[in-house]
Amino acid sequence: INSILGEHLNKFIIVYLNNIIIYLITKEEHREYVKWMLVAIKKYKFFIRKTDFIRFIIKLGYISIDLKKIKAIVS
Repeated sequence: INSILGEHLNKFIIVYLNNIIIYLITKEEHREYVKWMLVAIKKYKFFIRKTDFIRFIIKLGYISIDLKKIKAIVS
């Protein structure tokens, strides 16, 4: 995957294990880069409003920590 995404990593794409996050300001940019990614990688979901990424919950407009993942540390 790194060889496919190369120069775009950490500019508008983050990759961790089998997760790929594409983040851009406008929906138009997002659609364009998602189409580009579909040529290279066959696994995808469109316009999701919430996703779990590493130990974070990402929703439209904010990022929070998944408290279930850190329960042992907090207790």
